[in-house]
Amino acid sequence: MENAGASKTLGRIFGYLLLADRPRTLDEIATDLMFSKATASLTIRQGLLMRIFEKLSIPGERKARYRANTQSWIKASLEKAGAMQLWAQVIDQGLSTVPAQNRESRENLTMLKDYFSFINWYLSDITVQYERWTKGEIGQVSEKP
Repeated sequence: MENAGASKTLGRIFGYLLLADRPRTLDEIATDLMFSKATASLTIRQGLLMRIFEKLSIPGERKARYRANTQSWIKASLEKAGAMQLWAQVIDQGLSTVPAQNRESRENLTMLKDYFSFINWYLSDITVQYERWTKGEIGQVSEKP
């Protein structure tokens, strides 16, 4: 988590929730990881905003429980692909305003546009390929058509 720009505390809670046998309360998280309740609460809120944690309400219980949201990684990949489509559009707009004689700028923008177009093409069927992977229909990443 630290290498991705997040806090060590967020990484510890994420790992804890990934390994937990059931969703945990804020008190359990704070106690088990030896954090203050305030630190655990702040970090849980960050994780909820990032969508790497899910908040659960259990009927009959007053306290909320939390678990790791493994689906968030799939959704994040799709959101990144969508962002790259937006970048490709912005680059197209930039290319339309850069004079033809400004070859270096045009080359830079064209290279980025080509990269984003490739990524968009490559990720266009990521959910279908992931479903095939989980069903055992494909076994290696290199098998992508």
